[in-house]
Amino acid sequence: MVLRAQDSRNGYWFPPYDTLRIFVIYAEMVNDPDDPKWIQGWVPGSLPPDPGFLFDHSLLPGEGPRGVITKYYHQASFGRYVVLGDHYPEMVSIDFSEVRGRGVEQVLKKVADTQEDDIISQHGYSVNKGDFDFISTSKMGSPKTIEPDSLIDIVMVIWRVNSRMTTNLSAGFCSTGKKMQRMKDMKGMNSYSSFVNKDYKRYTIIRHEFSHLLLGGNNFHTGGAGAGTKTFMSDVGGYAMLSSHLMSSPVYCSWDRRRLGWKHSENEYQISARDPMDNSEIETDLIYSQDFPHGSNEFILRDFVETGDAIRIELPYLQVYSDKISRQWLWLENHQKKDENVDHEKATRKGLYAYIQVGKESSGGPGTFSGQCNYTWPVSAFGNYDFLIDEETRESETSYRLSNPFTGYNNLVYGVYDLNQKDGLIYRNEVFLAKQVKINGQYPDSSKFNFNTYPLFGTAFDAFREGDKIGPDRNPAAVSLLTYRTSSSTRARPSAPVETDNRIIHLNGISVEFLEQMHDGGIRLRIRWDDNTIRKNVRWCGDIYLHEELTLDRGKKIQLDQGLTPTRPLNPVVINGSAIFADPSSFVVTEGAGIQMEKKSQLILDNGSSLILHQESRIDLERGARIIVSDSSSLAIHPEAVVTGRGKIILSKGARIDLDKKFVDVRIKSSRK
Repeated sequence: MVLRAQDSRNGYWFPPYDTLRIFVIYAEMVNDPDDPKWIQGWVPGSLPPDPGFLFDHSLLPGEGPRGVITKYYHQASFGRYVVLGDHYPEMVSIDFSEVRGRGVEQVLKKVADTQEDDIISQHGYSVNKGDFDFISTSKMGSPKTIEPDSLIDIVMVIWRVNSRMTTNLSAGFCSTGKKMQRMKDMKGMNSYSSFVNKDYKRYTIIRHEFSHLLLGGNNFHTGGAGAGTKTFMSDVGGYAMLSSHLMSSPVYCSWDRRRLGWKHSENEYQISARDPMDNSEIETDLIYSQDFPHGSNEFILRDFVETGDAIRIELPYLQVYSDKISRQWLWLENHQKKDENVDHEKATRKGLYAYIQVGKESSGGPGTFSGQCNYTWPVSAFGNYDFLIDEETRESETSYRLSNPFTGYNNLVYGVYDLNQKDGLIYRNEVFLAKQVKINGQYPDSSKFNFNTYPLFGTAFDAFREGDKIGPDRNPAAVSLLTYRTSSSTRARPSAPVETDNRIIHLNGISVEFLEQMHDGGIRLRIRWDDNTIRKNVRWCGDIYLHEELTLDRGKKIQLDQGLTPTRPLNPVVINGSAIFADPSSFVVTEGAGIQMEKKSQLILDNGSSLILHQESRIDLERGARIIVSDSSSLAIHPEAVVTGRGKIILSKGARIDLDKKFVDVRIKSSRK
């Protein structure tokens, strides 16, 4: 396969294929005032107890990797990318008082200035002979050459202690640029990196920073808080190669694999699943309302880590009013958490995992490495809710009555609120990390959480299991997310949305039903495009648009209510003494769309909500069906809209209406209740 001159599958600075061997140097600052003396047995003056924990120094064909980072990239790439490493056989100690800067140059100089003609690593690899020189780098995203260039590919300095860099447990970087500091016969290095890793087994910071060399800059952070201009106001957990310390899992996602062109050797398609009838491969990069490629709407997803199986569905209607709005996709993966695999954390259960991708689609050409960070949003089986927070106790609380499937937060959201000065503005850094969550008056057992009782870091509620369903009458639903471009500066004054932001909840008929957990670990799913019947009572918040035919089942209720979760960072309204950063909810029935309200069903407009019927839209109310317009809420019906049936419109005393009764063929009744 010939790739374009700039293509994400070429890799950002390093190629995401072939073999690389990192030259690792373990170092410390002697007499550092931040010296913890030892963590995990790493004592001063010594190499860590298991210096090969991170990398295998070699890997024969068919051999399974042992080093945790070697294993990570080997599994993620289906063996296409082999990241090896070997370490300098001695601990390099630099006196704290003699260090200027962060100490990396002095460590490199000390190793390079040894009396020997060559530098030999622990397992006998030679710097001079090119055992750490496999590739030649080029411009970001351009094809790389797999041949030596007299530059060490990457030198990685891992510090036991270095408060010149950080006093935290871990921190670091990988450079996307050459460093021309001679190392014996090598002219320099294609990249260099430096990490403080007091607990030498904390590999996630190294995995994160190294992944920048493959994927891109800070604008590729996702699956946790990270630097860069954000797609959303809030941060979220989740998982990805560039997820951070606020992630719910260290594992890579299907977006990562697609970005780098990593697919299983047995697969023809980058995104695929299996046909339940004959187990054949099906391409599953799906567009709403398309004919399914195998003549059925059922699919088998095998374990994602082992096979790469995934389903992607583009969410509809986002660009109806502007083609500048970023597109969105729902991704589905099956994680079975097999012992030998790098996968989700301890409390996170086996099952179906879902997330939404926003933008970040370009894989070739000028925009390949542009765009905003935080472009994936986890869809949790926990559901979305309005939360009540307590800053003093750092607890959040919710209940079924605060269900908010469209604009609420789930357990993996690092949500924004007007904290600190309570100044009527929400800045980027005004995020609330819940230490504990109360659900319907109860605290879940700590065994349900990956880390203490913090919900953000992953829980037993994240995955969908047999019998679960994503749909328009469920929480969560497969609808478009609201986005809000947020500056990379923590104290930049919040501003209005930009033209790429989506500010509308577009209803659709997508449903995903988890039919069966199979004995071999596979998950059988049913996907529908026409699941437009509301069979459960729902509370909806937001600016909601209906483009299709919707049926409200007999006796069921849609409550349109004021959302309490922030959807904008400025201009709050005061409701019951609280500043609410969200508009009243609205339900717009667009031209050609309609609602069928079956017997005794109710559409309730509460707390300033509005129902708006555009021309050539319709509502049919069967006997006993009610549209109830509560105090301060409103109903607007275009003269060319059709409202018929034997039901009623009930207007409270303070309700507002904009309609011509001669065009409304149902009874309108005022009520003081």
